[in-house]
Amino acid sequence: MPDVVLIVTDDQRVHTVDWMEAVPRRIIERGARYTNGMIPTSVCCPSRASMLTGLYAHSTGIWSNGRSDDIGGTGGWSTFHEGGLEERTLAVWLRQAGYRTVLVGKYLNGYDESPPGYVPPGWSRWHAFAVRNGAYFDYQLRHTDGSKTRHGHDSADYSTDVLARLAARAIRNAPADQPLFLMFTPFAVHGPATPAPRHAGSATVGPYLAPHVNEADVTDKPPWIAELDPVSIENITEQRRNTQEALRSVDDAVDTVLDAIDEHRDLRDTLVIFTSDNGHFWGEHRLRGKYMPHNGASRVPLAMRWDSHIEPGTQDRRLALNIDVTATIVEAAGIPAPYGIEGISLLGTEPREGFALEAAVTDGSDGNGQRVARPAYCGFRTRGWLYVRYSGGSEELYDYRNDPWELTNVAGDERHADRLAWMRERTDEECQPRPPGFTW
Repeated sequence: MPDVVLIVTDDQRVHTVDWMEAVPRRIIERGARYTNGMIPTSVCCPSRASMLTGLYAHSTGIWSNGRSDDIGGTGGWSTFHEGGLEERTLAVWLRQAGYRTVLVGKYLNGYDESPPGYVPPGWSRWHAFAVRNGAYFDYQLRHTDGSKTRHGHDSADYSTDVLARLAARAIRNAPADQPLFLMFTPFAVHGPATPAPRHAGSATVGPYLAPHVNEADVTDKPPWIAELDPVSIENITEQRRNTQEALRSVDDAVDTVLDAIDEHRDLRDTLVIFTSDNGHFWGEHRLRGKYMPHNGASRVPLAMRWDSHIEPGTQDRRLALNIDVTATIVEAAGIPAPYGIEGISLLGTEPREGFALEAAVTDGSDGNGQRVARPAYCGFRTRGWLYVRYSGGSEELYDYRNDPWELTNVAGDERHADRLAWMRERTDEECQPRPPGFTW
């Protein structure tokens, strides 16, 4: 059974992986890049719950981060725990199969509300943020024995670096005759993105001025988007620069982890996966944050390396979801999941025709001062099309081959009536059970 290293960043947009150095050099160029990596429910806890279980949000019942501003939905660690899902995770399956299982970093939003000393089942070693979302400075980590360590605001406390050191130590201490599963989940690049002191001021990127940023005409969009004011390009530019600088530490962490694997394990027979829990808007359609079905929030970086199984330099254009990451790890480990997971292994060639996009109602903040009161939605996404229906009847339909920027909603265009009818039908089939607050 191969070692498995799963690296999951927080709120990382798909193309920002091009700003990195270690990830392209040590993973993408040595393996495969999945150019259509996607998230069906683009917010932290639902996405992470799906990755742990291989199930859509409509199967986990995890619809939100469990915060007070996520109305109408359920989510967070407490819902995951109370629903018995911690007994049905990748960590449990792998440990039962003989793996040493290690989590270092962010677990699920709200884990800080768990009982003192609580470590979820399935994990041999545990070093997790004991704060709601994670942090760059001034945080606590809970460890395998239930103890906590406090970290302050010195440069040595920068969380991405601390977590990288803990991961490397876990690799060094892992028994050589036992396969290893490491899930490394830094807080970066969650906003407000904060670089390590050594990287502050190193950014080279400028403003983001794509055609759909501060889209001039949003009259074809749903009313909660049409009512938005334009975002500040200055603020978006600052966010971009901080993101680039914070990713430099993620690169350093990737080097640290893979160097430790190379020194103490067998990197040639290690499945290495790099991805994120969701994307993040930078002013597209006047939006910031996530929790929406459009590309800015639903697309993520996804790359895999496994030297004996994946051809170097592969570009894979299949739709590839967070639940497919779960299925891939299960297949690589050669273990049967104890119940049916909904992902498709990326180690094969099976294509995915499309997938459900879904979210509960929310009036949640994006963490940057913008609040978007959005109804629940269901939708269906293919490589070429996006369809979304919101509770209350608003619809969006985009043709990516002719409109990659999602500028023109063609849901009301009679020329696309057949496409619209087919996407509606698939949405009705796939989005079951419905998200909280959704009515057709």
